[in-house]
Amino acid sequence: MKRLLFYFTILSFISGCREKFYADLPSPATGYLIVEGIISLGNEVVTGINLSRTTPLDSDDINPEENATVYIEDRLNRQYALSRTGSGRYESQPLDLPLNEQYRLHIFAGGKEYYSAFTDSKISPPIDSLYWVPKAEGIEIQLNTHDAQSLSKYYYWSFVETWEYSVPYYALLKYIPATNEVDYRGPGDPQIYSCWSTLNSFNIIIASTAKLSQDLVYAKPINFISATNSNKLFEKYSIIVKQSVLPKDAYEYLDRIRKNTEQVGSIFDAQPSQLRGNIRCVSDSSEIVVGFISTSSITEKRIFIKRSEIPPFKIPTFYESCMRDTIRFNPDSLRDAFASGSNLPIDYWRTETGIIQAVVSGPDYCVDCRERGGTNIRPSFW
Repeated sequence: MKRLLFYFTILSFISGCREKFYADLPSPATGYLIVEGIISLGNEVVTGINLSRTTPLDSDDINPEENATVYIEDRLNRQYALSRTGSGRYESQPLDLPLNEQYRLHIFAGGKEYYSAFTDSKISPPIDSLYWVPKAEGIEIQLNTHDAQSLSKYYYWSFVETWEYSVPYYALLKYIPATNEVDYRGPGDPQIYSCWSTLNSFNIIIASTAKLSQDLVYAKPINFISATNSNKLFEKYSIIVKQSVLPKDAYEYLDRIRKNTEQVGSIFDAQPSQLRGNIRCVSDSSEIVVGFISTSSITEKRIFIKRSEIPPFKIPTFYESCMRDTIRFNPDSLRDAFASGSNLPIDYWRTETGIIQAVVSGPDYCVDCRERGGTNIRPSFW
C-alpha cells in the first residue's frame, strides 16, 4: 500500500497537459499511523503486523514506526505481546489462539494509544491447488479454493517467493587483507557461489464469491513471474501462498485501497477516497489512523518450479557483463587489485610447470552472490 492518504491529479482540458497538485492538508509532524496485518489464528501460528507513518504526498519514502508496543487482546482482557522483528515489523511468539473468540490490536506508538475494533474470527478453508500456467513472457501462479459450507465469501492472499541464483565464477581463493596474501578457501569460509533471494508480496490480492452460486474461487491469479525481465526462474523458484478470510467490511476497505492505488489515472476511473478503517486513536479521537485489522485462521500451500519444467525462455542472469581479469602475482599488484574489495580472486593462473604467475579475478558482484542482496544460507524448506 502506498504511504499516502489521498491522490490528486488535475487535468487541464485547455492545454491537454497534466499538472502536479500539492494539497495543503494538515497532518501530524510524525505522520498518521498505518497498521497492516491480520491477527492469525491456529496452532503455533505467528501474527505479523507492520506499522509505519504516512509521508508527504510528493514523497515515495517509507517511514516505519520503530518504537511501538503492540498487543493482541481478547474480550477477557488477556494480552499477547508482539515484539519488533524488523523495520516497523512486529510479530508474536507462536500462538494457539482459540477460534471462537473476538480479538483486537492494542498499540502504543508516538506517545499515543490506539485500539482496533474487536473482530469475529474467520476460518479459512484449505487451498485446493496451487499451480502455474505459461504466459507469453513468463508464468502465472494461480490457485483454486472453495468453501463447501459457503461461509468464507471474502478471501485475501499474500505470498512469499524465494529463488536461487548463482554467480558465473566459482571462487577457489580468498584475499587476506592483514597479510596481503591470496590463499585457498577452506571449510570455515562461507560459500559465496549460490544464494537465495526472498520477496514478500506487496499488491492487494482479494476476491469475493458473494454474488456467485458457489463459494468457489477458480484460477485466481496470484503472481506473474517475468522470464524476460527477471532471473527468478533461471535455476529454481518457490512460492508459498497464505490464504485468510475477511469480514465484508474489511474486504470493502481493501478493495477501496486497491482501486485507489491501482486504478486511479484518468477522469473515467473511480475517484480516490479517504481511507478510514477500524482502528482509532483513543488519545486523540480526531486523529486519522489508516488500517483495518481482521482475524482469521491461515491456510497455506507451497510449490517449487525448476528451470527444466518451464518453457525454454531466454532468461537473463544479470551477469552478462561479467569479465575476468588476471592480476600479477606480486604484493603491489595484489594490494591494488583486492584491498578495496571491489574485485575478488577466483583461481591461480599457473605455467605448465605449476608455477603461479597470476591470479584470475572478477568484480565482486560476479564472484560473491551476496553482493546481489541475497543470502548464502540455504532456506530450511529448500
